[in-house]
Amino acid sequence: MEFKTFFIKKVLMGFFVSVTCICAAMALIGMVFEPNTRFGYEAYLSPLIFGALASLATLLGYSKRELSYRQAAIRNVIQCLFIEAVILTVLFLSGLLAGPAMALSLGVSIFVIFLTVNLVLWVNDRRTAKTFNDALRRLQDGCATQEDEKA
Repeated sequence: MEFKTFFIKKVLMGFFVSVTCICAAMALIGMVFEPNTRFGYEAYLSPLIFGALASLATLLGYSKRELSYRQAAIRNVIQCLFIEAVILTVLFLSGLLAGPAMALSLGVSIFVIFLTVNLVLWVNDRRTAKTFNDALRRLQDGCATQEDEKA
């Protein structure tokens, strides 16, 4: 896959799905662990920052050649672990982790968001492949019909 296509289809789409899921996770975890905390407008930037960090990790999955199922799975595991490590490290260093329970719930949330992003990307890729296959089938049927008419 060409890098430009990969960037648009995987990285940008992953970014928007990540930001949506991050907003939901922040709201849920915040209501549980810090229900009385109120934020200013700068809080709107954190989903964008964490979404960008997670989306940049998608570049770990880029390959010019077709990957085997096993290679793609290994890259996904490495990507997930990298995202977990980067985001939890940033949260720890900035002092935003209130304790081990919060870190664990954030780790689970990051994993669920990772799965959700990959599911959305897979559904989109599957729909695109179906569209191409249907168009190819129609083209092949049209060529076969033309050959039958000539004979």
